[in-house]
Amino acid sequence: MKKQNDYQIIELPIDTFGRHGEGVGTWLNRSVYVNDALPGEVVQVQLSVVKQSYAHGKLMTVIKSSPERVTPPCPLFGRCGGCQLMHLGDQHQRRVKRERVVRAFEAYASLKQVAIEACRASPQPLHYRNKIQLPVEGCGAAGWKIGLYARDSHKLVDIERCTVHCAVGEDVYRRVRMELLRSKIVPYDPVARTGELRTLLIKSAIHTQEVLVVLVVTQISEALRTFAQTLLNACPSVKGVVANVNQRASNTLLGETFYVLAGSETIREQVNGLQFHLSAASFFQVNTEQAELLYQAAIDLAEIQSHHRVVDAYCGIGTLALQAARLAKEVMGIESVAEAIEDARKNAALNNLTNVVFHCAKVEDNVEELRSDLIFLNPPRKGCEARVLEAIGSASPATVIYISCDPDTLARDLAHFVRFGYTVDIVIPFDMFPQTAHVETLVKLSNSI
Repeated sequence: MKKQNDYQIIELPIDTFGRHGEGVGTWLNRSVYVNDALPGEVVQVQLSVVKQSYAHGKLMTVIKSSPERVTPPCPLFGRCGGCQLMHLGDQHQRRVKRERVVRAFEAYASLKQVAIEACRASPQPLHYRNKIQLPVEGCGAAGWKIGLYARDSHKLVDIERCTVHCAVGEDVYRRVRMELLRSKIVPYDPVARTGELRTLLIKSAIHTQEVLVVLVVTQISEALRTFAQTLLNACPSVKGVVANVNQRASNTLLGETFYVLAGSETIREQVNGLQFHLSAASFFQVNTEQAELLYQAAIDLAEIQSHHRVVDAYCGIGTLALQAARLAKEVMGIESVAEAIEDARKNAALNNLTNVVFHCAKVEDNVEELRSDLIFLNPPRKGCEARVLEAIGSASPATVIYISCDPDTLARDLAHFVRFGYTVDIVIPFDMFPQTAHVETLVKLSNSI
């Protein structure tokens, strides 16, 4: 064991993956987590954190390389924290994501025998993201930094292009970056709490090629208005430039107030034959083509009949609820974000669907509304609150379709459903976020009582 800058350097065989895509080995009865290392490799690691049961280290050298290792297509991989698995081939990434779901299920005795299908590939492994979110910093005489934070840090890595960002969004980003750097807009300094531009968001509609640019700012200045109009004139694909005012000292991304600086407050997108308006605040899956496949699979598994009453909990802008409304007698969507509900109602009218209603409320505060023939659940990463699960168990709908972005909270919630008498029929992981460690999972549950 060597020493360098007072940190130990060790040789470490990597055995498995951690939940965030890091390689994990064992040293002195500790689990050691190493970013960018792969199972089957032997690596030289500089330890940075050493605790009683675990340690973290920086990859110094790959002594023995895995045959699954590939050359990352992005030169910033390892510096930028946006992607965690770009050094692993696409097919192997999908295997790892399925194994992530398997491990989560194995933590519960009632789920150990559940069959989990192969992870379904994304139509595009690169250039798939329809949204990019980039913090902004001033850096003295050097000017600006616009980019993403390095993994496990608040060190901003300047990014001129992003390999997973969609083509139309990248075209707009290049122009936005150029115009920002020569504008009179002042980048935000989080320490001094001075400046105006905190974060840049670019939201793109893949099928219509329309783009919405969102600037998270501390105030509305004339420089912002000038920039917005210049960008709208220069980029035909940009349909609107919107400011979100956020004066909080915290890391919360968005404030409560939006202002249209130029053009429209929304863009249009198409999903499985339906039209959708997307606003600055609306949630929409970042991989449009894969989302279409996921939603169609969810609708197919639901086997909706014309007499069914359907509830879409955590409905967002109504993407899934409106697809269900083409088949069901009536559909109710529940969502706590007011802007999303406003968009959902507009989207229902846009598609001439009159058998769907949307309520702006927290699902956990409206458990009495969960009585139905079928429930779609698409909760945030934390999963469903216990009272939501209990209300569904009490209401006993024949079918529950659960879409999850976190295998651990999914497994926890499914174990609750099993106790209520439900059977886990089908589990399908989807590679919604290629090159990252994240996995989306679609589950069908049937009431066996």
